[in-house]
Amino acid sequence: MFYAGQDDRVDVHGTGDPAYGAGGDQGGSDRVGSPVGGFWKRMLDIGVASAALVLLTPLLALVSLLLLASGGRPIVLRQARVGFAGRRFQVYTFRTAGALGELLKRSGIDGLPRLINVLKGDMSCVGPRPVVAGEMPAGDADAYVQARPGMTGTWMLEAPISPQADTDYVHNWSMQGDIAILLRAIPGFARSEQHRA
Repeated sequence: MFYAGQDDRVDVHGTGDPAYGAGGDQGGSDRVGSPVGGFWKRMLDIGVASAALVLLTPLLALVSLLLLASGGRPIVLRQARVGFAGRRFQVYTFRTAGALGELLKRSGIDGLPRLINVLKGDMSCVGPRPVVAGEMPAGDADAYVQARPGMTGTWMLEAPISPQADTDYVHNWSMQGDIAILLRAIPGFARSEQHRA
């Protein structure tokens, strides 16, 4: 049902035509709309990710050195995920093979390189769970591809994960909701390895 189209977008409908934008529009790239939240959500993402990278630079440097010393390269891995409008992108994570990697996963530090994905516009600070094509929500894939995947979201904070969490987020998005999720997510990163893709 899912495959990469010629422009590396995922066909979420199984029609032979990649998904292009909000509401499941299909056709030329001129139909691509804006992600959920638009300009102001993007400004929040840039502000939060930039501040986090500045504050966390010493930690990121230390982790990079420890990973380099314990197992060489690569320090950061890239994995394909499905993003806004069905586009594939490469998500960044610290390498987690070995004892140090288990600590990084338990603390959620392994996902901090995704701040780069946020600045690049591949991801948002808050959004649906970043998934591979085969994990796309079968019932409402159109809603999923209307948003950028998030570093955190209701999928990280709620256990067990509701199959509707991602689509509910898209349908009910608000700036206040994103801020509330971010505030809850700071301690929630300690459980993140149970919920992240």
